[in-house]
Amino acid sequence: MPDNRKLFAVTQWVLRAGMVVITVWIGLIVLGVAAMTFALATSRRLPLDKIAHWTGVVMTADEFARIALAAAAGTVAVLALVLFILRALHRVVASARVGDPFIEANATELARVAWLLLGVIVIDALIKPIIYLLATAAMRAKVHDTVHISLIGLFAALLIFVLAQIFRRGSEMRAELAGTI
Repeated sequence: MPDNRKLFAVTQWVLRAGMVVITVWIGLIVLGVAAMTFALATSRRLPLDKIAHWTGVVMTADEFARIALAAAAGTVAVLALVLFILRALHRVVASARVGDPFIEANATELARVAWLLLGVIVIDALIKPIIYLLATAAMRAKVHDTVHISLIGLFAALLIFVLAQIFRRGSEMRAELAGTI
């Protein structure tokens, strides 16, 4: 049992660290978008020649801003969902650390994790086609507008839904057992 306590402690620490890193990352992206918006609003001067050199595509400041804003919005949305996933997992690990993990609250948290993971998969699949629609003709030649759905992510979400049902059934069995004693 001491090994389980160490595992739970390490898992909780990793989840907390992940939550901090993602929160900082979201803040940096929001600050970057604010700085870009301020730069575009005040001077309309961005190093577009360097961006064209890196990407091989010449674009105006407005086109660059639309694409960057769409990419940043999608990234922040995905990171926010991942933050909610980490928080839910942290609650599950915390309850498992102190006692019986087969409780209804953990089943609900695991189902929430599965739905949030599906949200991450959908946003990830839609970001590239949205950027394709916002891109210039020169950039569209380099980027394909296909939607890619992560099969591994879908299987992971399905597995988490099944795990949530196992936790729910374990909770019901505990309640039945407590009622027969």
